Amino acid sequence: MEKQCPDQKYLWGKQHLQREQEFIELENVPNGFAKKCIGYLPENATVLEVGAANGRDARFFAKEKKCLVYATDFALSALQQLQKARERDKTTGLVHPFSADTKDLPLNAAKLREFFDAVYARSALHLSDEQLDKFLSEVKMMLKPRGFLMVEGKPRDDFKIQRSREVSPNLVCDHDGHLRRLWSEENIKRIIDDMGLKLLCINCAEEEWRGKKTKFINFIAQKYENEQ
Repeated sequence: MEKQCPDQKYLWGKQHLQREQEFIELENVPNGFAKKCIGYLPENATVLEVGAANGRDARFFAKEKKCLVYATDFALSALQQLQKARERDKTTGLVHPFSADTKDLPLNAAKLREFFDAVYARSALHLSDEQLDKFLSEVKMMLKPRGFLMVEGKPRDDFKIQRSREVSPNLVCDHDGHLRRLWSEENIKRIIDDMGLKLLCINCAEEEWRGKKTKFINFIAQKYENEQ
C-alpha cells in the first residue's frame, strides 16, 4: 500500500507550505465539527488532537474551554505554523504541539492509561483497516471513563474520494498522491461496536471548498464509565 502512493509526510508538508497564507486567514475560524464537539468537552479537559495542522481547532478548544491540548502532526511545516499561531493568540500554555505519525504514535498507551478526556481527529486518520485497529486500541486505553472519540472524514460520495483509486479496503489514493480513508455509517458502526464504545451520533456535513461542495461524515463515541 505505502509503495503505491508517494511519501505522505512530504506531500502534506508541501501542501501546508503552499497554503500557508490561506491557513493564516482561517487560523481563528474553527471547523464546524469542532464547534459541535466543544459542547461535549468539560472545562479544563485534556485533549489529544491527531493531525492538528495549524491548530485552529486545538486553539479553539483551549480558548473556549481552557482545554489542555496535545496537538500532533507529522508535517514539520504544519507544526511550525501551529507554533506561530499559538503565539499570536496566546495559547502557548494550553496547546502543546509535537511531531507524531498516527501509524506509530510516540505515546505509551499503558503509561497514559485513562489520561485523555477526548481524542479528536478531523481529516487525519488516513489509515488502513489494520493500522486503524491498532491506533484505536491505543486510543481506547488512553481515554478516561466517559471520554470521547471524535472523528471526521470523507464519505464515498465526496468528489476527492470519487476521483481516487482504491489501494486497500477503505483507503484510496488521490490523483495528487494523497492517501485518504473512506468512511461510511456502516464501517463507523462496526468500528465502534468492535471498540466497545457507545455511539452518540453520526452526522453528514458539507463545506464549500474552492467553488466545490466537499462532503464529510463525522461521529462522536464515548467510553463507558465502568470500562477499564
